[in-house]
Amino acid sequence: MNPARRRVRALGVGLLLCGVGGGLALWLRPGAPALPSATGAPPYEPTRADYAAFRARHPRLIEPNYLPFMLHRVQLGGRELLVVCRWADDRSPLPVHIESPRIPASLQDEVHPQTADAYAQAARRALAEWQRGLEGLVRFRTTPVRREAALRVRLIGKAAPHPDASIKVLGATSMRDACRATGGDPASERIEVRFEVPEVRVYLADEFGLLNPSQIERVVLHELGHALGMYGHSRRITDLMHESLPDVPTVENLSMQDVNSFVTLYQLPNGTVYRRGPWGEAPAAAAAPSASAPELAIAPHVDARHGFELHPPAGWMRIELPTGMVALDGVSWDFDATFQVMVRNYPTIESYVERHAAAHLGDAWVVGRQESEVAGRRALRFSLRRPRGALVEELTFIEVGDGRLFIVSADCPSDRYEAYRPWFDAALASLEIREPTSAPGVDGVRAAPVAPVPEP
Repeated sequence: MNPARRRVRALGVGLLLCGVGGGLALWLRPGAPALPSATGAPPYEPTRADYAAFRARHPRLIEPNYLPFMLHRVQLGGRELLVVCRWADDRSPLPVHIESPRIPASLQDEVHPQTADAYAQAARRALAEWQRGLEGLVRFRTTPVRREAALRVRLIGKAAPHPDASIKVLGATSMRDACRATGGDPASERIEVRFEVPEVRVYLADEFGLLNPSQIERVVLHELGHALGMYGHSRRITDLMHESLPDVPTVENLSMQDVNSFVTLYQLPNGTVYRRGPWGEAPAAAAAPSASAPELAIAPHVDARHGFELHPPAGWMRIELPTGMVALDGVSWDFDATFQVMVRNYPTIESYVERHAAAHLGDAWVVGRQESEVAGRRALRFSLRRPRGALVEELTFIEVGDGRLFIVSADCPSDRYEAYRPWFDAALASLEIREPTSAPGVDGVRAAPVAPVPEP
């Protein structure tokens, strides 16, 4: 078995499939609609305007999050509603039965055979990771008695089925009837709901043979996210709940945004109404900023880990990343422009570009190249045009001289570039480079231990 040949991808009902992987980019542009309807109504496309209206009513939301992609569409009193829907608080600790797999000899690797218990322990670790990440808002207890369990984790010792030549199902969690409206006034801020997910299914093998327990742990982690209440998927590839899980994880287990989103889900009252239908109208385009007077945030973004400080554009959402930060004109899943700083461990611009140029450039056209200085250091700036999505990107490499290389990326739609360019330039000019407090380019590592899940 060659793990490098395997990609996993997830669909709206919790299917994990083989599919595309990710490159070096940590932030992705908005993609497909999130919440289709079983009734044939138009799909709901989350917008920052809807989110801002909801945030005004619930100002204590933890950000960044992908809450709109977690919601369920329900019918009540002839109205269609988007609602928060998850396990009721009084169901915790949630009883979970882990079904130990039967592994046929034909799937075993003769050199490195796997045991059924190793996969059961992987599922147990996945439960513990969710329990730890949600800081006690969700708790589990395992039970050996299947009929006592509210949730069953089925570990299936078979090769994943292939619906067609390009799709391989590695796991499934049915969300179609997971949430039901049971009462209340559809015009109120909260209705009565009932959430039930009886089982998640995970296949242990593909055409190359058995997956190893760590790979199965990631699949179970993803499926448990659906079983905890998430209907859709995140749009950010570094989130566990993104629709594709690359072979080499960009984060270990739950990302910051995964944790923020599920903590928010379980802190909001169950049945909270996010929005009422009908919907289907195209979201209004956001106005570009004023090109004449770029305004930077008064409070700087300080990253002591990697050794830099800058003032991003005023009002933009700031998100800390393992290799730096990103500022967004919008929210994490609906934005018009980004300004991102990454710090990598390379001595020169040329050593980095020689190795990673193809990953950064992709299908872009290089329309400009300029030697310059940024923060008193040598810099090389590329101007790129990306045909897909008609994007413009300014990519600046800054050689620090101490083993660190700064990569500053700013992008926006091409028809708004002249308006955004002064904002990008002003933010870049505010960059100050300092001594780091950690090794350059090294991602953060969780120090907190994973709390065990009580056994019977």
